[in-house]
Amino acid sequence: MKTPDLVLRGRPLSGDRALVLAAVDGLPDPSAAQTAAQVAARNAVADGADLVSFAGTGVEPLVAWARETFPGLFVAVDTADPSLAAACCEAGADLIVARADLSGVAARFGTGYAASSVPGSAGLPADGTVLDAGVLRTAPPPPGDFPVLAEVAGDGTPGGLALAALAASAGVAVIRTTHVRQVRQVAEMAASIAGTRPPAKAVRWE
Repeated sequence: MKTPDLVLRGRPLSGDRALVLAAVDGLPDPSAAQTAAQVAARNAVADGADLVSFAGTGVEPLVAWARETFPGLFVAVDTADPSLAAACCEAGADLIVARADLSGVAARFGTGYAASSVPGSAGLPADGTVLDAGVLRTAPPPPGDFPVLAEVAGDGTPGGLALAALAASAGVAVIRTTHVRQVRQVAEMAASIAGTRPPAKAVRWE
């Protein structure tokens, strides 16, 4: 199943496979914590993350750093705090992963919006609104009116990666993970099997 196209702050984010969102926890104080989050973000980008999401209090400096360091990267903030969400949008966040109703903030800045309950009409861009299905422990839900963002339980284990493959095959648009390289490989393989992307290497077995 083809992955739905997304547009976040006017920039298209599409692919022939499920997109991979790297979840990074970050606390800017003390400075060592921010450094650790920056290292995690760099590693996620090197491993093929399509988006990097920062969670925690006061992550605005991390959003600004990621926006400057990786201009082409899609950056998200994961929060329930409207003030923090707004500050991160001003710093360049493309997507709000909302833990409360932050639709007004997303509408004001024109960012993408992911939440477990998506308002029917709140000035949100239709092509940037995502349903956050949370942590999957069984087969993913069928696609509905919005693209689905989901995390799989035990995403670094063989069982978790199998569930990630099911999610990607079922049309989940974005998979949130801390195991970027493995989940991206699974997403690419699932798409190649489904025929929505060419295999990385064609090999004929004799």
